[in-house]
Amino acid sequence: MILSILRRLRQLSRRIHVRVILLAILALLALAGAMAFGHMIPADLGRVVGADAVDAILQTLASSMLAVTIFSLTVMVTALNNAAAQWTPRSHLVLREDAVTHSVLANFLGAFLFSLVGIVMRAAGLFDDRGVVLLFFMTLGVVTLVMVSLIRWIVHLEGLGSLTDTAATLEAEAADALRRAARMPCHGGHALTEPGNQIPEDAVPIRARRSGYLQQVFEQAIQTEAEDKGLRVFVTVPVGGHVLEGGVLGFVAADRGDVGQALGLAARTVLAEALPLSALRSFEQDPLFGVTVLAEVGVRALSPGINDPGTAIDVAFRLSRVLAEARDPPADPPACNRLWAPPVTAVDCLHAAYDGILRHATDAPEVRRAVMQALDALAALEGARDMARAATAMAADMAAADA
Repeated sequence: MILSILRRLRQLSRRIHVRVILLAILALLALAGAMAFGHMIPADLGRVVGADAVDAILQTLASSMLAVTIFSLTVMVTALNNAAAQWTPRSHLVLREDAVTHSVLANFLGAFLFSLVGIVMRAAGLFDDRGVVLLFFMTLGVVTLVMVSLIRWIVHLEGLGSLTDTAATLEAEAADALRRAARMPCHGGHALTEPGNQIPEDAVPIRARRSGYLQQVFEQAIQTEAEDKGLRVFVTVPVGGHVLEGGVLGFVAADRGDVGQALGLAARTVLAEALPLSALRSFEQDPLFGVTVLAEVGVRALSPGINDPGTAIDVAFRLSRVLAEARDPPADPPACNRLWAPPVTAVDCLHAAYDGILRHATDAPEVRRAVMQALDALAALEGARDMARAATAMAADMAAADA
């Protein structure tokens, strides 16, 4: 359960408003600290650092940071829209979680709030001569933070929304998702390959409370609840699969006795919350989605309006690096032995990666050669038998089609 909470917090921290709110709270706490601990400053130092110096810096920060924040937000939105229009509409799902952009915008807004509230507190006479000294040094720290953020922002703007930056970000997200799937196949549970034979006849269905895509599976929450209630949970919808409201997400069976008695209201709530649905897919535990979005960049490059086979070739090799993360599953017993879930197969990954590119590359032999080279490299992988076999089969089908 703790791991599930930590994962939710980590995902929440990737939202821009969270960092902005945290920096704003820190700015307010810094001002409160300056007012509360100002009496600890020596009186002589208070006469050296006058209030005029602090007021001038605060006025400069307040007048400039709001404009800089608005300008930076405009640049971010423009870059996201450009990436969505030029490369793939779904690229914004990962670009909007850019940590550098979040940190810079949060620092700018935090500096503006610090200076604005500081001016109000100075006008209200809440700082004496000693408190002004502490406020002065805190203001210098904020100025230093702003300078560092400006430099980071300028460097980051060189590639924000560009093809290279977008493709690299999508590749990293897809590789991380596939790496997690290889490290914890079936979310750490058993493989649900034959639902008709593996799911007991008396199992009770888990129904969706809303329509949407299954974003992820909180396997630790399911495992904990299943151990407490003596249950076995069978998730029949793969991550990224769509289900309508009232549709079946999975089934629950009891070890002994009636499953209805073991599956109380609290258990139903926990299991439903452990299978969150949303109108959009997520990259977190959905390697097929990451691979598909990256492949869309190559497909868009092969459209008649763009006609850029070089980008499609680059994407083909990026996809091979992503698919190389699909290593053989560990031989250890399942960590979540009360969970059954559909596996992510190498065949599905390969089709998601290259079907669209090959379909649009009928008149681009250089792209087809690049895909064949990528498949040959995947077929020679060691420690990834399923991927090697699937790549060999797809390469043979390509050779037969091109013959």
